[in-house]
Amino acid sequence: MRHPIQLCLIFLCFFLLSSFNSYADSYKRATSKDPNAFKAGVSFVWLSDFDSQGLMFSNRFNHYLGERVAVGLNLGLLTASRYDEGKQLYSIKNTFYMGGIEASFDLLSNETVNLRIGAGGSARHRSEINSDPEGEGTFDGSVAHIRTGDVGFNGFLENDFNFGRNGIAGGRIEYLYYSKGTPVFAIGLHVGFKF
Repeated sequence: MRHPIQLCLIFLCFFLLSSFNSYADSYKRATSKDPNAFKAGVSFVWLSDFDSQGLMFSNRFNHYLGERVAVGLNLGLLTASRYDEGKQLYSIKNTFYMGGIEASFDLLSNETVNLRIGAGGSARHRSEINSDPEGEGTFDGSVAHIRTGDVGFNGFLENDFNFGRNGIAGGRIEYLYYSKGTPVFAIGLHVGFKF
C-alpha cells in the first residue's frame, strides 16, 4: 500500500520539477535574448481642442517580463502651435514636458518584426500661450499664460523592425488623454537598440 503512495509522490515531484524547469527555460530564452530596449523617437502631433500641430520628441525604455509582456518608462517634450493670420500672432503655443509608465503585449513577435499594443498612465507639465483660455492662466494683453500639470492615460500601437545585431527601427501611433487640457494624437518613428 505504501509503494503506490511513494510512487505517486515521486511522480508528482518529478512533474513539478520538470514543469518548473520548462518555465524557467522559456523565461531564460525570453529574457536572455535582449530583454531591454531603448528607443528615441520623433512624432507629428495634433492637438484636437485647439487644432494645432507640432512635434513630440521622446525617449523610451522597456523591459520584457516574459516572451510577450513588457513594461516601460517614457519621457518626452512636445511643442505645438497655431498661427492666427487675422490677429497676426500665435493664438496657441504649447510646450509639454511629459512622462509615463506603460505595459504592452506583443501581438506578433518573431526574429524580424514585433507588433505590440499597450496602455499606461501619463503625466505632463503644460506651459501654454492661449488666446481662448476659458478662465485659466495669467492674462498678458490678448493672450493668457498657463502653467499647470495634468494626469491621464495613453494607448498605443507600435511596431519594431530588427536590423543588425541589436538595432531597432519602427513606428508608433499613440493617443494621450488628460484630465485637463487638450488630448494629443501622435504618429511617429523611432530608432534604438536592444540589450
